[in-house]
Amino acid sequence: MNQVAETRSFLAEWAKAVHTELAPQGIYVFGSLVYRDGAQFSEKSDVDLVVVMPEIPDAVDRADWLEALCKYKLLLEDELGKRLGRPDRNAILSSVVVVTTQEVAANVHKDGAGKFYSDNQFLDVLGGKVHDGLPGAGERVVAEHLVGECYRFVQKTRNSFLGVNSLGSPTLKPFDDDDSAPKPIMRHAAMIQYLTDAGDANPGVEFDLDIGADTLTMLLHERRERLGPLRSLYAARRGGRAARAPISSKDQLVLAELIFDAAIQVEARVAAVAAAPKLSTLKGAHSTVAFAQRFNDAFPGVRGTAWFEDEKTIRQRLARLLAQPLEFQDGTPIWWSRGPSNLQITSYTETNEYLLINGEEMKIARVAAVNHASYKYNFVYVEVDPLPAIGIYERTPDRIAEVAAGNGPFSYYSEEYGLVDGVHLVTRAEADDGSAVIEGELQSILGRSEIRGRYVTKYNFIIAAAGAPIMDTTYDYTLEGHLNALLKGEDRLPVIVQETMRLYTGRF
Repeated sequence: MNQVAETRSFLAEWAKAVHTELAPQGIYVFGSLVYRDGAQFSEKSDVDLVVVMPEIPDAVDRADWLEALCKYKLLLEDELGKRLGRPDRNAILSSVVVVTTQEVAANVHKDGAGKFYSDNQFLDVLGGKVHDGLPGAGERVVAEHLVGECYRFVQKTRNSFLGVNSLGSPTLKPFDDDDSAPKPIMRHAAMIQYLTDAGDANPGVEFDLDIGADTLTMLLHERRERLGPLRSLYAARRGGRAARAPISSKDQLVLAELIFDAAIQVEARVAAVAAAPKLSTLKGAHSTVAFAQRFNDAFPGVRGTAWFEDEKTIRQRLARLLAQPLEFQDGTPIWWSRGPSNLQITSYTETNEYLLINGEEMKIARVAAVNHASYKYNFVYVEVDPLPAIGIYERTPDRIAEVAAGNGPFSYYSEEYGLVDGVHLVTRAEADDGSAVIEGELQSILGRSEIRGRYVTKYNFIIAAAGAPIMDTTYDYTLEGHLNALLKGEDRLPVIVQETMRLYTGRF
C-alpha cells in the first residue's frame, strides 16, 4: 500500500473513532492528499481536514465538543508522526478546520479564501468519495459582511485551539497581557455591538476595543448562570476586586463562540428583513391622488353625496376602498379620523358578524361617499351600529348607559381585549402583561394574542387621504363636534362639506 492510500486508510479509522463519540456531520480531507489523487503528497506534507460539527446551538456546548475533539487531534498528531516518519514532536502535522453548516452554506473560510468550501475537492474520509465542494456550500450569502468577519474569526480560533502537537503543546496560549481580553476577541465583539446598536455610527466604532470589552461583559452577564467563573475572571481583569488571572485557551474559545452565537442572531434578523416582502411605492403620488384613485374605484360615478345602507353593498365598496396594499414604502395614504383621534389604516378584514379596520370590530350601518369638488376634498363618512359586549368587563353596561344618557366623557364607548389563539378572550391588561388564566391554567400568551377593539355603542368616523383638507389639524375639534352631532341625529354632513372647502391640505 502506498503512502497516500495508507494515510487515507488511517484517517478513515481515526474518523470512525471520532464519529462514534462525537457524531460530526462530516469529516473531509483536502489539499495535497486529495489533489490529483494525492500525486503531490509526501512524507513532508501536512494533512488538512475539515470537520463539520453536529447541530449544537449553544456556544458553551460547542466549546465542550471542541475540547473533546482535541484529544483526538492529539492522537492524530502522534500517529501521523510515526506513519510519515516525522520525529520532531514539536511540529504540527495536521490542520483541522471545524465549521458549522451555517459557515459552509455561507462559504466563509477562516483565511478569507473566496468560495473555498464550494470550489475545492474534498474527500469524505468515512464514505471514501471525493466531492467537488462540500454539501450545501455556497447556498446562502451572508447579508452583513461584519457577520462574515465573525464567522472567520471563530473558525480561526477553533483551528488555533485544535493546533496542538503530539506533545499537547497548544497554539492558542493562555492570555495574560495587560488588556482585559485578546484584542481580536474584543474587536469582533465590537462588530457585534455595532450591528445590534444603531445609536453610534461613528467611523471605526465597529473596531472600538472599549466597546468590545463592554460587549463581552454583557454577553457573559447573559450567560452568568453557566459561565459564572469566566464572568468573574473577566470582571477581575477589567479592574474588579478579585485577583487577576489568565484567560485559558478554553475560555478564549468560549468567548469566540459567544460572539459567533451573537453573529448568528444578527444575521437571522438581517436575513429576515431581506426576505420580507417589499412594500410597493406610491411613485411620488400625493396621498390625495392615491385616495382619489381608490375612491373612484369603490364609488364610481358619485358626484355630490351618495348614501349606502345595504350591508352587502357597503362591504363591497369598503373592500375595494381599503384593499391591500394600504402601506407603501413612501407612506400610508389612507387614514381614519374622528378629529383629534386619528390614525393611518393598515388593515381591513371581514367576518360574517362584523368588519375589522385596524383590528377594530364594527357593524357598519351606513356609509356616505362624498365628492363635491376637487378630488382632494373626497372623503367617506362611516356610521357604526353597536355590537354586543364581549362579556368580560363588568363596567361595560354602566358605560353604555352613560353614553345613552349623555353623561359619559365621550359620545361612544368601545371595549378593548385580547384574542388568544383566535379563541380565548382576555382583558386588555392581561394581553399587555402577556399572561392570563385560560381554562383554569395560568399561562403565557406572549405571541399568541392580538389586540381587538369592539364598538358597543353607536360610533362614526371619516375615511380620507392623509393629506386631505378634512385632515387639517386646526379642524380636528370642529370635526369631532360635527361627528358627535351626527350620532344624535343632526345632519351635519353638508356643514362638514362646506367647511372643508376652505381648509388647506391635511397632515401628509
